[in-house]
Amino acid sequence: MLKFVIAALVALEIVLLNSWALPPANATSPGAEVYIWDYASVGSHELVCKKVVFHPKNQSLPSSAEVQPVRIDSRIVNDADCSHLTKPILK
Repeated sequence: MLKFVIAALVALEIVLLNSWALPPANATSPGAEVYIWDYASVGSHELVCKKVVFHPKNQSLPSSAEVQPVRIDSRIVNDADCSHLTKPILK
């Protein structure tokens, strides 16, 4: 029984130290960009490589809001930019 209590206290200590030592991760950072395979447009059956960029917006929000407003821009780019991603199979 004492072993379980000691193990639980050690685990709690590790969790608490990590939560104080590491800052929380933000969902977006200024100019965050990702590459994805997506359809060229609504209703299209053609898969293309897209570069998606998230731009934080300076907009006042209620203090209880846990999200940050962003503007999302996407642009079709060369398929080579998505070469590290697995291309979905169309059915």
